[in-house]
Amino acid sequence: MKKAGRVKTWHADKGFGFIDVHADTKDVFFHVTALQTRTVTPKPGDRVSFEFGKGKDGRVQALNVAIVGAPKSQSNASLLPILAGLLALGLIVGGAFAGYFPRQAGIVSFLASIITFFAYADDKTRASRNVWRTPEATLHLLALCGGWPGAFAAQHLLRHKNRKREFQVAFWSIVALNIGAMALWQTVIAAR
Repeated sequence: MKKAGRVKTWHADKGFGFIDVHADTKDVFFHVTALQTRTVTPKPGDRVSFEFGKGKDGRVQALNVAIVGAPKSQSNASLLPILAGLLALGLIVGGAFAGYFPRQAGIVSFLASIITFFAYADDKTRASRNVWRTPEATLHLLALCGGWPGAFAAQHLLRHKNRKREFQVAFWSIVALNIGAMALWQTVIAAR
């Protein structure tokens, strides 16, 4: 249930603040990750709507904080990365059924991409609820097992894990490893 209040304090350098809920309750903590849009920086006095939830430490805090009058965040996900992920998956599956790769590699990549896409979606949902998250190692393992096209599409469609530098370095290393393995396979087959 949505509650209303005003930002009492905001510490931009630390990424948190407190909301005065105009009641007999204490001020409510909120973190920058709870903001629905980050195009507008919260200021003391801003009217907000939010939901009560629990943080990782078990304390009550504000979640899904919306600054009244702030523009809604728009999903401006480019279709190009999504289409690139689908094209890569199509090439892998098509190449497998055309005999360039083992047929099982195409099937595994297709299934792994679907599973990986839903794993990213689940992790994004868990992040917004501030509950236990899917370990990054699991997301990388799914990509390594052939699900990298689904991971690539999910990162850009869901806008999840696409800005974290360390994660992206590991992800693109996995993509290069997968492409290298496919090229090596094709080279070995062509040499026979």
